[in-house]
Amino acid sequence: MTSRFFKPLLLLVVITTTATRCFAVTPKEADEAFDAFNKTFWDAKEKVVRKDLRGETKADFWFTAQIWDVVMDQYDRTGDPKVKQQIDDLYDGFVRDNPDWTKNKFNDDIMWWAIACTRAYKITSNERYLTKAKESFDFVYDNFLDDKYGGGLYWINERTSKNTCLNAPAVIAAVRLSVLLKDPSYLEKAKSLFAWQKKTLTDGTGKIFDSIGRDKAGNDNHVAKFSLTYNQGTYIGAAVLLYQQTNDQTYLDDAIKTAQWTKNHLCRTEERILQPEGSGDGGAFKGIFVRYMKLLIEDCNREEFRPWMVTNANAAWKNKRGNLYLFGEDWAQPAGRRIQSHTSASGLAVVLCFTEATPSP
Repeated sequence: MTSRFFKPLLLLVVITTTATRCFAVTPKEADEAFDAFNKTFWDAKEKVVRKDLRGETKADFWFTAQIWDVVMDQYDRTGDPKVKQQIDDLYDGFVRDNPDWTKNKFNDDIMWWAIACTRAYKITSNERYLTKAKESFDFVYDNFLDDKYGGGLYWINERTSKNTCLNAPAVIAAVRLSVLLKDPSYLEKAKSLFAWQKKTLTDGTGKIFDSIGRDKAGNDNHVAKFSLTYNQGTYIGAAVLLYQQTNDQTYLDDAIKTAQWTKNHLCRTEERILQPEGSGDGGAFKGIFVRYMKLLIEDCNREEFRPWMVTNANAAWKNKRGNLYLFGEDWAQPAGRRIQSHTSASGLAVVLCFTEATPSP
């Protein structure tokens, strides 16, 4: 079963393609990989995801949000009621251990969960997810938006910088809330945040900058111009969702340009395999990117990018760690022995997002 998050509010002309779609692995293999991930990292009794192979610690706050999204990737392609139950169970375990998200000083952590909650609501129709998504977005937006640097949301409580990793996800959350709540004020917030992001943290080529704020020397108005795959991906997702709700071609052009820049500049090898970004936070980055590339490809009919994504999925699959189906930080190299759940989930995401759907049970 293939799921679309939202249908456009405006009538769009959809151009279909007769080209045969290619996929990285078979549906059976994708299901086996998902089941193997659960066997390795998911504690169904405690309803928590383990961070390491040994299972001694729980996955970090924002890593768990990414893994929850991977569970929903699997549900989107299978419609399996057992996976749907895991969506609820994972959330239950997380909120039991983290009842007050506002205590987390990292606002992007809160926004990752807000995004995922809107998605969970779309799947389950459980009002608690929509309520939590709205509360979380409103908390960040109402408390961490000001005019310094021309606008935008502060990344952390200390208000030292305004980062793409918060602002682009906030656009995604706001657009989704505007649809789910039937409240156009959220769409206006999304448009305003995106305009600030585009003006302040891009250069017009498709390259997305990391942040603006104080540098290590204390200098203000410093723009950190390095680029990471997850920032590229959330900017693509934000642009696609705004395009769907406004029919403004400029947004789609931004998404396409950003995807192409990523392919040209953040990849290795002749096959354009997405670069490794470390095994810490960076281990989760590529999975976020591919999820929003799927949105661009399938919801906007940009099939020219599919072979690139399938090539990445093939690379991750080829270099997985044996029958454990663990994926490393570098999809172009064999997976190592020390792999944490968020890094493996990132590789699993590209496999699930670019694998043929399994018929619903």
